[in-house]
Amino acid sequence: MKNDDYIGKLIKEMNLYYDARAPWHDQYMSYKSNRDMEKLLAPIIATFENMISGKSVLEIACGTGNWTQVLAKRAAFVTAVDISPRALTKAREKLAGYNNVTFMLGDAYSLDNITDCFCVVFAADWWSHIPKKAISPFLQSIKRKSCSSSTAIFIDMLFDEHFRQFPFYFDEDNNQISRRTLPDGSEFTVVKNFPNEFELREILGDYGRVLNYYEFSSLKRWMVIVQDSY
Repeated sequence: MKNDDYIGKLIKEMNLYYDARAPWHDQYMSYKSNRDMEKLLAPIIATFENMISGKSVLEIACGTGNWTQVLAKRAAFVTAVDISPRALTKAREKLAGYNNVTFMLGDAYSLDNITDCFCVVFAADWWSHIPKKAISPFLQSIKRKSCSSSTAIFIDMLFDEHFRQFPFYFDEDNNQISRRTLPDGSEFTVVKNFPNEFELREILGDYGRVLNYYEFSSLKRWMVIVQDSY
Protein backbone atom coordinates (compact mmCIF):
# COMPACT_ATOMS: atom_id res chain seq x y z
CA MET A 1 0.00 0.00 0.00
CA LYS A 2 1.35 3.43 -0.89
CA ASN A 3 2.11 5.69 2.07
CA ASP A 4 -0.51 8.24 0.97
CA ASP A 5 -3.12 5.49 0.94
CA TYR A 6 -2.04 4.38 4.40
CA ILE A 7 -2.29 7.91 5.82
CA GLY A 8 -5.70 8.35 4.20
CA LYS A 9 -6.85 5.13 5.80
CA LEU A 10 -5.68 6.28 9.24
CA ILE A 11 -7.50 9.59 8.87
CA LYS A 12 -10.69 7.93 7.66
CA GLU A 13 -10.62 5.49 10.58
CA MET A 14 -10.24 8.31 13.10
CA ASN A 15 -13.07 10.24 11.50
CA LEU A 16 -15.30 7.19 11.84
CA TYR A 17 -14.17 6.71 15.44
CA TYR A 18 -15.01 10.23 16.57
CA ASP A 19 -18.38 10.19 14.84
CA ALA A 20 -19.20 6.88 16.54
CA ARG A 21 -17.84 8.18 19.85
CA ALA A 22 -19.94 11.36 19.87
CA PRO A 23 -22.68 10.00 22.20
CA TRP A 24 -20.04 9.19 24.86
CA HIS A 25 -17.46 11.91 24.14
CA ASP A 26 -18.35 14.23 27.02
CA GLN A 27 -18.32 11.31 29.44
CA TYR A 28 -14.83 10.30 28.26
CA MET A 29 -13.59 13.88 28.64
CA SER A 30 -15.17 14.18 32.12
CA TYR A 31 -17.12 17.16 30.81
CA LYS A 32 -20.10 18.22 32.92
CA SER A 33 -20.64 21.90 32.16
CA ASN A 34 -18.93 24.95 30.73
CA ARG A 35 -18.69 26.38 34.24
CA ASP A 36 -16.79 23.33 35.51
CA MET A 37 -14.57 23.29 32.44
CA GLU A 38 -13.65 26.97 32.77
CA LYS A 39 -12.83 26.48 36.46
CA LEU A 40 -10.66 23.42 35.81
CA LEU A 41 -8.81 24.82 32.79
CA ALA A 42 -8.58 28.41 34.05
CA PRO A 43 -4.74 28.58 33.83
CA ILE A 44 -4.83 27.56 30.17
CA ILE A 45 -7.71 29.86 29.27
CA ALA A 46 -6.11 32.81 31.05
CA THR A 47 -2.98 32.39 28.92
CA PHE A 48 -4.72 32.88 25.58
CA GLU A 49 -8.03 34.65 26.21
CA ASN A 50 -6.70 38.14 25.49
CA MET A 51 -5.45 36.88 22.13
CA ILE A 52 -8.95 35.87 21.02
CA SER A 53 -10.91 38.70 22.61
CA GLY A 54 -12.96 40.46 19.95
CA LYS A 55 -11.30 38.43 17.16
CA SER A 56 -12.55 36.13 14.43
CA VAL A 57 -11.69 32.53 15.33
CA LEU A 58 -11.60 29.37 13.23
CA GLU A 59 -11.88 26.32 15.47
CA ILE A 60 -10.61 23.06 14.01
CA ALA A 61 -12.15 19.76 15.12
CA CYS A 62 -14.63 21.38 17.50
CA GLY A 63 -16.16 18.04 18.47
CA THR A 64 -19.14 18.39 20.79
CA GLY A 65 -18.51 22.09 21.36
CA ASN A 66 -16.82 22.14 24.76
CA TRP A 67 -14.00 24.49 23.77
CA THR A 68 -16.36 26.31 21.39
CA GLN A 69 -18.21 27.67 24.42
CA VAL A 70 -14.96 29.01 25.84
CA LEU A 71 -14.16 30.71 22.54
CA ALA A 72 -17.66 32.08 21.92
CA LYS A 73 -17.72 33.87 25.29
CA ARG A 74 -14.67 35.89 24.26
CA ALA A 75 -14.34 36.08 20.48
CA ALA A 76 -16.23 38.37 18.12
CA PHE A 77 -17.35 35.31 16.19
CA VAL A 78 -16.37 31.68 15.84
CA THR A 79 -16.53 29.34 12.88
CA ALA A 80 -16.31 25.82 14.30
CA VAL A 81 -15.52 22.95 11.96
CA ASP A 82 -15.72 19.20 12.45
CA ILE A 83 -15.94 16.12 10.25
CA SER A 84 -18.46 14.37 12.52
CA PRO A 85 -22.16 15.09 11.92
CA ARG A 86 -23.09 13.57 15.28
CA ALA A 87 -20.57 15.66 17.19
CA LEU A 88 -21.81 18.81 15.46
CA THR A 89 -25.39 18.01 16.47
CA LYS A 90 -24.34 17.97 20.13
CA ALA A 91 -22.24 21.11 19.70
CA ARG A 92 -25.15 23.03 18.19
CA GLU A 93 -27.30 22.05 21.18
CA LYS A 94 -24.71 23.41 23.63
CA LEU A 95 -24.24 26.67 21.72
CA ALA A 96 -27.92 27.26 20.96
CA GLY A 97 -27.84 30.45 23.03
CA TYR A 98 -24.94 32.03 21.12
CA ASN A 99 -25.47 34.11 17.99
CA ASN A 100 -21.77 34.53 17.17
CA VAL A 101 -21.04 30.89 16.29
CA THR A 102 -21.33 29.10 12.96
CA PHE A 103 -20.88 25.33 12.80
CA MET A 104 -19.72 23.72 9.59
CA LEU A 105 -19.12 20.16 8.49
CA GLY A 106 -15.61 20.15 7.06
CA ASP A 107 -12.30 18.42 6.53
CA ALA A 108 -9.43 19.98 8.50
CA TYR A 109 -6.95 18.90 5.84
CA SER A 110 -8.57 20.99 3.12
CA LEU A 111 -11.14 23.44 4.59
CA ASP A 112 -12.33 23.98 1.03
CA ASN A 113 -15.79 25.06 2.16
CA ILE A 114 -14.40 27.86 4.36
CA THR A 115 -14.28 31.12 2.40
CA ASP A 116 -13.32 33.64 5.10
CA CYS A 117 -9.92 34.36 6.63
CA PHE A 118 -9.46 34.45 10.41
CA CYS A 119 -7.38 36.30 12.98
CA VAL A 120 -7.02 33.16 15.12
CA VAL A 121 -6.92 29.44 14.36
CA PHE A 122 -7.63 27.26 17.39
CA ALA A 123 -7.43 23.49 17.84
CA ALA A 124 -7.67 21.55 21.11
CA ASP A 125 -7.11 17.80 21.43
CA TRP A 126 -6.57 17.56 17.69
CA TRP A 127 -2.82 17.72 17.11
CA SER A 128 -2.18 14.32 18.72
CA HIS A 129 -4.42 12.66 16.13
CA ILE A 130 -2.64 14.03 13.06
CA PRO A 131 -0.48 11.39 11.32
CA LYS A 132 3.01 12.85 11.21
CA LYS A 133 3.14 12.97 7.42
CA ALA A 134 -0.19 14.80 7.38
CA ILE A 135 0.99 17.69 9.59
CA SER A 136 2.38 19.70 6.69
CA PRO A 137 -0.84 19.46 4.61
CA PHE A 138 -2.81 20.46 7.71
CA LEU A 139 -0.65 23.53 8.33
CA GLN A 140 -0.92 24.53 4.68
CA SER A 141 -4.70 24.19 5.00
CA ILE A 142 -4.99 26.55 7.96
CA LYS A 143 -2.48 29.02 6.48
CA ARG A 144 -4.82 29.50 3.55
CA LYS A 145 -7.57 30.52 5.99
CA SER A 146 -5.42 32.79 8.18
CA CYS A 147 -5.28 36.55 7.83
CA SER A 148 -1.89 38.24 7.80
CA SER A 149 -0.21 38.36 11.23
CA SER A 150 -2.69 35.85 12.61
CA THR A 151 -2.32 33.60 15.66
CA ALA A 152 -2.51 29.82 15.92
CA ILE A 153 -3.28 28.14 19.24
CA PHE A 154 -2.83 24.39 19.69
CA ILE A 155 -3.66 22.56 22.92
CA ASP A 156 -3.29 18.85 23.55
CA MET A 157 -2.50 16.19 26.12
CA LEU A 158 0.79 15.34 27.74
CA PHE A 159 1.46 11.64 28.10
CA ASP A 160 -0.21 10.11 31.14
CA GLU A 161 0.04 6.58 32.47
CA HIS A 162 -3.64 5.92 31.86
CA PHE A 163 -2.93 5.85 28.12
CA ARG A 164 -1.10 2.55 28.68
CA GLN A 165 -4.49 0.85 29.09
CA PHE A 166 -4.90 0.99 25.32
CA PRO A 167 -2.91 -1.56 23.29
CA PHE A 168 -0.56 0.37 21.01
CA TYR A 169 2.36 0.07 18.62
CA PHE A 170 4.48 2.42 16.52
CA ASP A 171 4.17 2.36 12.73
CA GLU A 172 6.92 3.03 10.18
CA ASP A 173 6.35 6.79 10.44
CA ASN A 174 6.70 6.59 14.25
CA ASN A 175 3.03 7.35 14.83
CA GLN A 176 1.70 5.81 18.02
CA ILE A 177 -1.25 3.67 16.96
CA SER A 178 -3.76 2.37 19.48
CA ARG A 179 -6.95 0.34 19.38
CA ARG A 180 -10.01 1.89 20.99
CA THR A 181 -13.22 0.07 21.87
CA LEU A 182 -16.47 1.99 22.36
CA PRO A 183 -19.27 0.96 24.75
CA ASP A 184 -21.22 -0.60 21.87
CA GLY A 185 -18.29 -2.94 21.17
CA SER A 186 -17.10 -1.25 17.97
CA GLU A 187 -13.32 -1.03 17.57
CA PHE A 188 -11.18 1.55 15.80
CA THR A 189 -7.54 2.27 15.05
CA VAL A 190 -6.54 5.69 16.39
CA VAL A 191 -3.39 7.81 16.04
CA LYS A 192 -2.40 9.23 19.41
CA ASN A 193 0.97 10.98 19.37
CA PHE A 194 2.65 12.82 22.23
CA PRO A 195 5.09 15.35 20.74
CA ASN A 196 7.63 17.04 22.97
CA GLU A 197 8.55 20.73 22.94
CA PHE A 198 11.54 20.20 20.64
CA GLU A 199 9.40 18.40 18.04
CA LEU A 200 6.72 21.07 18.13
CA ARG A 201 9.24 23.89 17.76
CA GLU A 202 10.89 22.11 14.85
CA ILE A 203 7.58 21.56 13.07
CA LEU A 204 6.09 25.00 13.75
CA GLY A 205 9.24 27.09 13.53
CA ASP A 206 8.46 28.20 9.99
CA TYR A 207 4.79 28.90 10.68
CA GLY A 208 5.19 32.24 12.46
CA ARG A 209 7.66 34.72 13.91
CA VAL A 210 6.89 34.13 17.59
CA LEU A 211 6.37 30.71 19.17
CA ASN A 212 5.61 30.14 22.83
CA TYR A 213 5.35 26.69 24.38
CA TYR A 214 3.60 26.03 27.70
CA GLU A 215 3.15 22.97 29.88
CA PHE A 216 0.41 22.67 32.47
CA SER A 217 1.63 19.60 34.33
CA SER A 218 -1.23 19.37 36.80
CA LEU A 219 -3.70 19.44 33.90
CA LYS A 220 -1.62 17.06 31.75
CA ARG A 221 -1.72 19.56 28.89
CA TRP A 222 0.64 21.40 26.59
CA MET A 223 -0.10 24.50 24.55
CA VAL A 224 1.69 26.19 21.69
CA ILE A 225 0.85 29.71 20.57
CA VAL A 226 2.31 30.84 17.26
CA GLN A 227 1.93 34.53 16.43
CA ASP A 228 2.56 36.61 13.32
CA SER A 229 2.07 33.75 10.87
CA TYR A 230 3.89 34.06 7.58
